Amino acid sequence: MLQKLIILSSLCWPLNAFAQVNFTEINGSILHSQYYPNANAKFKGTILFQNGSGTSLKEWTENKTFFECIKQHGNLFMYDRSGLGESSPDFSISLRRPITAQLVNYKLLKLLKRNHIKSPYILVSHSYGGMHAGYFARKYPDSVVGMLMVDPVPSNYQYSNRIQKQFEIALTNMDKISSREAYKLHSFSRQNKGNMMTADSFYQQKGFHKSLEQVAKLPRMSSMFPIIIASSTYMDKKAPIKGSWYNLQKQWLNQNPNSIIFKVNSGHFIQLTQPKLICEQLNQIVKIATQSSKSKR
Repeated sequence: MLQKLIILSSLCWPLNAFAQVNFTEINGSILHSQYYPNANAKFKGTILFQNGSGTSLKEWTENKTFFECIKQHGNLFMYDRSGLGESSPDFSISLRRPITAQLVNYKLLKLLKRNHIKSPYILVSHSYGGMHAGYFARKYPDSVVGMLMVDPVPSNYQYSNRIQKQFEIALTNMDKISSREAYKLHSFSRQNKGNMMTADSFYQQKGFHKSLEQVAKLPRMSSMFPIIIASSTYMDKKAPIKGSWYNLQKQWLNQNPNSIIFKVNSGHFIQLTQPKLICEQLNQIVKIATQSSKSKR
């Protein structure tokens, strides 16, 4: 039986000297998370990060300009979903029980509770992480005070024929093996040009339509908090979906007067190529959330 909670001292992690690094058991697998407290921040909730497909929390920390900037704005909570980064795979995942937005958020809620991560939350997401963050915001609107979506997938879309073909090829290779074998052969750590679709990406793709249905069944996005969407020019031209990437991203917007979408001359990882710009957008949301909390007192 895995330990309920393994807490490693930050002294063991010289690159994350100010992080509270945790390894938490959730339903039989271990989720790696990092919490960066900021006692001096005006926003007293937590800025919660949701990584894109097939990426670890390092997509938020590897650009030092971006990372040092966002730490100034509040308490940060980052984590690796099952099978990614330093989190162990969830071998209960299968073709019949794929990765969905509902499942991801079920685990996330447990993770937040066991690590005593306080609300309200500002949700920061990238790419497919926007699907998971969007589900969270529509399911638990009273816990959310703002969203920053970095080049998110739309809430309702279809993949291009090229991506569908890649998935069909992967399906023929993985439909006869267990998830334990799949994560061994196609793990996050073995991702390369010859192994483009990791087990995580495959099971996420398998649950793609179910995730769309789960999000669609939830109430519309609340307009009580602002949503800022940064859309890359690269993905607008090279998007792996049918239709306009930029126009379809607008599906996430609500009626809040501070909600906007804007284009950025950048690749898909805007937080890496335009770190100051994305950090400033986060700062804007933090300011609005802080002012809103003061007005409610």
